[in-house]
Amino acid sequence: MVIIKKDRGMASSLQHAIRTDGFLSLYDGLSAQLLRQLTYTSLRFHLYEKGKLQMDEPCDLLDKVFVAGLAGCAAGVVGIPMELVNTRMQVNRALPPDKRWNYRNLFDGLYRVTREEGWTRLYSGGLLSFIRSSFITIGQNAAYDQSKEIYMAWFKLKHDSTFVHLISSITAACICAPIIKPVENLRALKMVKPNGMIGTIAYMMRFGPRGPFRGIVPCVLRMVPNTVITFLSFEQLRVHFGYYEINDDKS
Repeated sequence: MVIIKKDRGMASSLQHAIRTDGFLSLYDGLSAQLLRQLTYTSLRFHLYEKGKLQMDEPCDLLDKVFVAGLAGCAAGVVGIPMELVNTRMQVNRALPPDKRWNYRNLFDGLYRVTREEGWTRLYSGGLLSFIRSSFITIGQNAAYDQSKEIYMAWFKLKHDSTFVHLISSITAACICAPIIKPVENLRALKMVKPNGMIGTIAYMMRFGPRGPFRGIVPCVLRMVPNTVITFLSFEQLRVHFGYYEINDDKS
């Protein structure tokens, strides 16, 4: 939303998109988003869980934040090119016709960016993407684990309680959204309008103090169900197919 006109909110943006380009325009960038979730999201979950095993037990909040930050940064290497194409596909219709990219799908976008702009362009806004990736892993994974521990102590529930998983994932989503939104807006502008960091910040702040948080409502509406479904699925897989610590002591 930070790309579109200054006086247009979420509801009017939805109405304009559907009226101008049809309902399916709301799903622009879907192929890039799906592949990014399958690769980047899976990788940061894996790295975070592996990283926690290397920390001393019990793993406190600072340990979780540290591991989540590193895991998110490492996973960002995989996710940045797909995020670039995804961002361009989402804002494509908001641009003047002569400035549109018109990528057919993710693979067409990756190919054309590499051919027309060079492979280094795939990592445009890379620093901000690394920061966002770290923040989202902290805001989701670390916040989820910490919330889960707190709720388990409060409600005297076990780790496999679906209720604990639900409220912990909602809490994590509500923490994550305001943390990542300023970086997300900067990253999107940097990928679409590469005017340097100072110019990008100035362009974002044309909305005033709410500029860094422009689009926070759709961000929350997107992140809450996404986070809930992700962690409920993750926990069910871990409960039914996860590992158990084996005591090697023979008695």
